[in-house]
Amino acid sequence: MNARRENRELLLTLVAFGAGAVPIFMLLLGGMSAMMLMGMSMMDMMSRPPDPAMREPMMKATHSFMTGYIPFVLLPALVVLGAIWFYASRNYPRLANRIGAGLAAGLIASVGLDIVRLTGVALGAFPGDMPTMFGQMMTGRMDTGAGVLMAGYAYHALNGATFGLMYTLLAGKAWWPWGLAWGLFFELGMMTLPPVPMMAGPFGIYGFWPGLLVASFIAHVVFGVVLGVLAERWVRDKGTIVTLLKHDVPWPQTFRHRPA
Repeated sequence: MNARRENRELLLTLVAFGAGAVPIFMLLLGGMSAMMLMGMSMMDMMSRPPDPAMREPMMKATHSFMTGYIPFVLLPALVVLGAIWFYASRNYPRLANRIGAGLAAGLIASVGLDIVRLTGVALGAFPGDMPTMFGQMMTGRMDTGAGVLMAGYAYHALNGATFGLMYTLLAGKAWWPWGLAWGLFFELGMMTLPPVPMMAGPFGIYGFWPGLLVASFIAHVVFGVVLGVLAERWVRDKGTIVTLLKHDVPWPQTFRHRPA
């Protein structure tokens, strides 16, 4: 490939990564903003047990954020990602491969995570079912009806697919333990950033220790291992987001099929 084509592919890769990362980052900001509107701070979460009475007002405050987040952040990001994937499938096959492999691997890895997570919910290791809470944030309803569950689980599955997308765009055909490291990176974020610390304290130290940490850790280990193994198998080219665009591997050889 010539330099212009390489630069264009790098730009598309970075935009695709942003389309996956920005909605997650904005959701985190929205949760922290809702927390501050309720008069809470990160220090409050770290230093004192959560007040159960604050949970419903917090969910409703987050819903106010969601009313703008979905149409102005999430949906445009999905449109941008879809457009890049379509364009790349015709012009940049290795980028299209990374997008498709990442989304599929992340979605399948999420199923493995959910098997562990739902077991933990049933055993009382979690303060609640995270996808259900997502549905309540999105709909503004505090029940567990079909509409709430459908919205919450759809968003939860989308998050898992997005984490897979970000991984393959960054790491490509990396050795599978890097997928495990990726899963544990998000485990750390889950344990220390909203909404978990708002309901159970960091790492579940208020009322859910050590069950929450153990169950969540196992769930993210499963997610990371499944993601890493599938990405290593499905992504066709080696190299990170940087080394991918070097001339170490001639373009036609990048897509040679493995021997049967």
